[in-house]
Amino acid sequence: MTRRVLVPAALSAALVAGDAFTAGRLGHRGSPAAWLAVSGIGLAAAVLAGLAVAIGYVVSRREHALRDAARELNELLLASDSARESQCLLIAYAQRVLPGAGAGVLTVAENGDRLEPALAELVDQTPLRGIRTAGLRARSCLAMRLGHGYARGTGDGPLAPCEVCGALDAQIACNPLVSGGEVIGTVLVAHDGKVSAADHASLRDAAGRAAPILAAQREEAFAEERAVTDTLTGLPNRRAADETVRRMIAHAGRSLSPLGVVLLDLDRFRVLNNLHGHSHGDKVLAAVGRLLPSTIRASDFAARFGGEEFLLVLPDTDRQGSLEVAEKVRRAIERTELVQTGPVTASLGVACLPEDAVDPEQLVRQADRALYMAKAHGRNRVESAQPSGRGAPEPG
Repeated sequence: MTRRVLVPAALSAALVAGDAFTAGRLGHRGSPAAWLAVSGIGLAAAVLAGLAVAIGYVVSRREHALRDAARELNELLLASDSARESQCLLIAYAQRVLPGAGAGVLTVAENGDRLEPALAELVDQTPLRGIRTAGLRARSCLAMRLGHGYARGTGDGPLAPCEVCGALDAQIACNPLVSGGEVIGTVLVAHDGKVSAADHASLRDAAGRAAPILAAQREEAFAEERAVTDTLTGLPNRRAADETVRRMIAHAGRSLSPLGVVLLDLDRFRVLNNLHGHSHGDKVLAAVGRLLPSTIRASDFAARFGGEEFLLVLPDTDRQGSLEVAEKVRRAIERTELVQTGPVTASLGVACLPEDAVDPEQLVRQADRALYMAKAHGRNRVESAQPSGRGAPEPG
């Protein structure tokens, strides 16, 4: 209650002081015009004093609110479980500092060059709309290239426009995230109104506090990703594949939707290795690793299952659809021809849920049986699992 009446009370006190000043100076002497003139000066001084108190009170409240927000950000960052959560906290804080602003966090990918943006929700309704997000490199961001904060006013024409935000018609505040002397990303804010020096300082301090936490979280995420990624092909490895098959089969069972599994094995791969060396064999595996994601849908899953074997999981795909995908992949591999290695072919086996299996292990086993049927029938072909479970005998 005290804060709510502080401004009116201060203004009232100033008015009383002005009246007292006027009465003390004039008493009952002087003309009415002079008395009115001096009274007007006193009143104006009182009003200005009241406004100054009011403005000071508003500024004080804002500074207090920003200090509270900074403390809250620091506490939540320390409790954050992931880089994504920390990015969201930074975005929320930036929008608290500058209401109505568009905010985003751009971080350097593991390869050290590509930038991965995380943007505020409904970003198209903020001054950040139109930001470039595709094909970004670390040096695309001017703040990251310079190694320090970057600010730009509306309509400013810099000598070297930033490739990320240079096309935005807004006030820009961009602060790099620096940890251990390495720039790992940037916090970008676009605002239609004025960005004060205090606002810039708040955003810069937030980036400084968040950087070491984000750096540690990113390293942890990279380590986890490396643990489930095949380094040669860039595809998920057997560990990731087993978990994904279980998860996708469980989802298909709940939604009563079909699901196809394709197991792929490169033909005569050991002979290729013996003739041309393991380095050429690695080139073939890497080429297939690049080919598979571009041949299937974004919702499908591809993994290196081990050795020269690859696994595809096709959600919402029945037997006919799975056979069509497998044939498409077979033809794409057949068209792959490497220098000194020559053409490459593969045999593929298809199994489907729910006709061929009811659990992950059985489904993959049925696809494996179909794969060996394809090998037995001449290679470079696609075979489907038999609902009865019949197939070529597995090698001993």
